[in-house]
Amino acid sequence: MSPFALPTATLAGGFLLIVTGSALFTRSLESTVARFFENRNRGLRILGNLSLSLPELILPLIAFLTPGASRSRIDAGTGALFGPPLFLGLVLLPLAFFLHRPQARTIIREAPLLVTGLAAALLLFGHSLLSRLFLALCLLAVYLGGLLLTPGHAEGAETSGTRAEWGIADALFLGGGALMMGLGSQTFLSGIEALREIRGISPFWTALLLGPIATEAPELLTLTHFLRKRSLPEAFSILWGSIHLQTTLSVAVGILASPWLGSPGAIHAGFALGGLLGLLLLPAILRRSRTSEGDPR
Repeated sequence: MSPFALPTATLAGGFLLIVTGSALFTRSLESTVARFFENRNRGLRILGNLSLSLPELILPLIAFLTPGASRSRIDAGTGALFGPPLFLGLVLLPLAFFLHRPQARTIIREAPLLVTGLAAALLLFGHSLLSRLFLALCLLAVYLGGLLLTPGHAEGAETSGTRAEWGIADALFLGGGALMMGLGSQTFLSGIEALREIRGISPFWTALLLGPIATEAPELLTLTHFLRKRSLPEAFSILWGSIHLQTTLSVAVGILASPWLGSPGAIHAGFALGGLLGLLLLPAILRRSRTSEGDPR
């Protein structure tokens, strides 16, 4: 039997658990939003964060908080922080040229804050927990501010005048999905560690490159769902909400729950993510200026 057989099976098992758990969690997403949120756009962003970005929060958190976590687990957790938002940013970049004015305004308002917070996090590699605590609180404030400033109804999004049914089955889907995502994250990390032990493969780069395949599959499925409905504003709410959470709350988790030890790979990945967020500003500014020319308001 090949030495890669067991690690590959472990990674595949973790991947299936994460995707299945997220699918269960997401099953009641639209009905839960319609039932409990007057602000549909904000509801999609919050529950999209919970259902789609939960794996991105759980994976590094388990890596950092495992009792006696090894350096390889910490490196894997750091890779799992930067890989998913990089991947989603690359998906969002071509779509950003087709956004409506409200979504362009959201990027212009929030992207500079995300880049600033990310740069500060990179500068604090190797610093004490006390010096990192203030930044973690700032990142939490940026995340909450993004939610509070989310427009109630994005231009181009469909509305529904009725409230969907929500019952015990939806609650079971939410709880069972979260449990499966947690178990899948632990299994996925075990597969990464097994690869390192067999061939000395870097856990950071393994998590950076393979992590998004597992954790971002739910986002891609949901994105496809909304794009097939030709609902770009709702697709944007899901994608940008996930990127926003992963560059604020997920980074805050890393800052507080890990030794936050930098490596050349982590620094390069962080700069790449910051540059990608900066690139997203270009189509947003172009879109806003064009709509301003056609509409003086």
